[in-house]
Amino acid sequence: MWENQRYGSVYVVDAHGLHRQLHDGIPVVHLGQAEAVEAVRNAFPHVQWTVVALTCPRDVAQRRIAQRRTGDTVERLRAWDETEPLALADLTIDTSKVSADMAAELRDVS
Repeated sequence: MWENQRYGSVYVVDAHGLHRQLHDGIPVVHLGQAEAVEAVRNAFPHVQWTVVALTCPRDVAQRRIAQRRTGDTVERLRAWDETEPLALADLTIDTSKVSADMAAELRDVS
C-alpha cells in the first residue's frame, strides 16, 4: 500500500498486515509523509484514524540525529527539510516542549 526508501532502507505499510492489526486491536502506524497518511486512509476508509503529527525545531532534530550516531546526518536533515507539515493532523505535538509521557496523555484525550 505504501513504500518509501530512505537511509539505505525500505519502509513499507502492507495492507494485509495492517488489516490484521486492525482486527487484533488499535494499530499505531509511523509515517513521515502526507501521501502515506492518505494512502492508509484511502485503503481503509471505514476506519476512523487519529493523525498525530510529531514535530520539533530543526536545531533540535539536528541534535537528536547527531546523538543517534547513524552516520547519515546530512541525509536525515535533508529529509527533515523536505518533509511538509501534516496539515491534516488531528493533533500536533512539538516534542521539544512535550515529554513522551505527556504526549501519550494528549493522544488519549483527543
